[in-house]
Amino acid sequence: MNNKKILLIGPLPPPSGGISIHINRLYELLKNDYTIEFIDEAGSVKADYFNIRSFNVLKYFKKVQQSNLVFIHSGSHLLRFFHLVAAWVMFKKSIVTIHAYPAVKKKTIRFFEEFFYAKATAIIAVNSSILTRITLPEKKCFIKNAFLPPVMETEPELPVVLKEWISAKKSKGKIIVCANAWQLELFNNEDLYGLDLCIEAADKLRKENPSIVFIFNVVSIDKFKEQYTKFSAQIKEKGLEEDFLLINEKLSFVKLIQLADIVLRPTNTDGDALTIREALFLGKPILASDVVERPSGTILFKSRDVGDMELKLKEIATAGLNKINNSENETRDSFREFYKRVIDNTLQKN
Repeated sequence: MNNKKILLIGPLPPPSGGISIHINRLYELLKNDYTIEFIDEAGSVKADYFNIRSFNVLKYFKKVQQSNLVFIHSGSHLLRFFHLVAAWVMFKKSIVTIHAYPAVKKKTIRFFEEFFYAKATAIIAVNSSILTRITLPEKKCFIKNAFLPPVMETEPELPVVLKEWISAKKSKGKIIVCANAWQLELFNNEDLYGLDLCIEAADKLRKENPSIVFIFNVVSIDKFKEQYTKFSAQIKEKGLEEDFLLINEKLSFVKLIQLADIVLRPTNTDGDALTIREALFLGKPILASDVVERPSGTILFKSRDVGDMELKLKEIATAGLNKINNSENETRDSFREFYKRVIDNTLQKN
């Protein structure tokens, strides 16, 4: 093992979201090559990890000081910049992964952010669109999608009740569509993750194609409990209880993808969605909104157009759920080699 110590910063599961899953898989990928420590930013504090919410400044700076490289995956812009400055003032090498960046931001905010990103030793953008939205030092930048291969044997099993629901539906010949959301927040005054679209589509499909049923998992409802209650009521009012399962579980979504027939990503903004990469990796049909450039093999529908989404779902179901050809997908070793190369080159920079 390399004796270099990497400090991974960002939200750690549980709960499981795109960034927390990425960090967990990155650890599994690199744990035999480096000594890895963590700073957790998740809302749920775990006994095994130092959490930024403890506000223990001395322990925080001690962890930064003892590391050779600070690898930042913060979802919060302010925390991201705080870690970058901390690494910079303590003469530590740093890599920041930008998991998403909005298409529209005020010039003053972009200028402020570009100033802080310039402090990073290396920058990984999860798609090329990010580099067209913010000006970053070209020589420091890499483009690499956020997906890392799941280690299926380490993924927790799905809740028994959920597996029984899926089994019962499959025994009746139902086609299972799955989708998920981190939380039920709004973007441009619209449901960011498209749960409203899914409920509307399910209501129409029940009459036109009753073989299609939905599972939609919301990881956290802490801040948006009222929204969750509202959508649950809509499902009941429309009589969709048998066709639409809305759940709030901290589960392994890749395990759910494995059991589902179609994967749906109806967001109205996005980065390089882990859900899409996982579906492609597992050979599942994936239908996604056209809000950003999507990976090859993704079936697209017009963003916020429930009619187009419904049409594409029917087309996929009618086509017999042909599996996606993932022969071009990278191997686990190729992912490891990329990150080792970036890390080692970063550590060698003056």
